[in-house]
Amino acid sequence: MVWCRLTSVLLNDVKMSMIGLASLGREALDFIRPHLSTQTFNANSVIYFQNDPTKCIYFVTRGYVRLSYISEDGVVTLHSIVPPGRSFGEAGIFDNDGFVDTAFTATQTEVVAMGLGWVDDPSDVSARMQGFLARLIARRLRDQVEFTRALYRPILMQRLSHSLLRLLDLMGNDIRYRGQMYRCLGPVVTQRDLGSMARGTRENVNKMLRKWHDDGILALEDRHIIVLDEERLQGLTLSEG
Repeated sequence: MVWCRLTSVLLNDVKMSMIGLASLGREALDFIRPHLSTQTFNANSVIYFQNDPTKCIYFVTRGYVRLSYISEDGVVTLHSIVPPGRSFGEAGIFDNDGFVDTAFTATQTEVVAMGLGWVDDPSDVSARMQGFLARLIARRLRDQVEFTRALYRPILMQRLSHSLLRLLDLMGNDIRYRGQMYRCLGPVVTQRDLGSMARGTRENVNKMLRKWHDDGILALEDRHIIVLDEERLQGLTLSEG
């Protein structure tokens, strides 16, 4: 069951800073504030479907959102997991096209929705906000290029290692393991997620992660993937096996 709570409570400065709006100045904040609302979703709730009309752009303030794409032959591919502080739903902002993916929550999640009714406003402050959105679109494009690079590598080892490194940069955390600090991915990233991102089955992903664990490249502890040797993992993105 999908459940969402919508509130119009004014966003505090911490949340404004988290989603990048605070840096635009007070005039821009006063301009855009009436177009912002906070929405809370249970885990595994759909925020929007692919091809739904783009009426707003979203920012995650708590939790995680999975973005998946359904191809014409019905194959579902996970292309990103959005952490707090990042945006999603950027495509279609300026051309009134629909969303290019489906967004659903991985955990209980809070998002800020920015309505787009102001986009055609001719004022200078509107132009400044449009520049802000254009930078978000550019960031999403870079992320999509990185995903495509991983998707079309010829073997699973390359695709999986590339996907792990990409997720580490996007949402990795630091953890102390056996007296040293390493980057890791938490339980929100499942082996099923990795299989969907790397075009592999969950079973094959599990087998490869176990091999890398035995080789000392990473550790699997309490549903965390702890990367012990990022240089060797990086080398696997180009290795022929």
